[in-house]
Amino acid sequence: MKFSTKAAAVTMIAAALSLTACSGDEQPTKSQTTSATSKSAPAKGAAPAQPTAADLNAVLGTATDPAASVEQKTKTVQKGETAPELFETMTKSKQDSGANFQVVDPILPGYTPDSVLATVNFTIPGREPQAAENVEFVHEDGAWKLSQSWACTLIKNTVAPEQVPAMCEEKAGVPTP
Repeated sequence: MKFSTKAAAVTMIAAALSLTACSGDEQPTKSQTTSATSKSAPAKGAAPAQPTAADLNAVLGTATDPAASVEQKTKTVQKGETAPELFETMTKSKQDSGANFQVVDPILPGYTPDSVLATVNFTIPGREPQAAENVEFVHEDGAWKLSQSWACTLIKNTVAPEQVPAMCEEKAGVPTP
């Protein structure tokens, strides 16, 4: 089946919301005092407070918001600061397709104490709604973020190789969990 550019863009965004990934080993420090939920960061070694669906929806909304600054967007994906071009691609794809994404309950514990898994419902005008399961979010730098590996898998499967950000090339040869 041959996908159109719009379908590829929608698929990319959908994948960004549905792939699972490994999280980093970084733990929040005592100096980090805020999170996406506006709660205090946990003490070193403690698991962060579990986010709500609304918290994770805010992460996805900021990542694809055309009005959000690049600085704001890079804080929504693990190591996003190394690939600001990723967000331009995601935002344009969402705008072009008219896709809508919504994290729904339940939010489940992830593979590590600093990660959670969620289901993301996505709709595209004129198509049946779909759900992406086991979308992984990681707690890093005092905030919940979409995992880097998940975002990279999405990008690699939906854009031309020359459009894949360097942050995703570094993961070449590493199997996706």
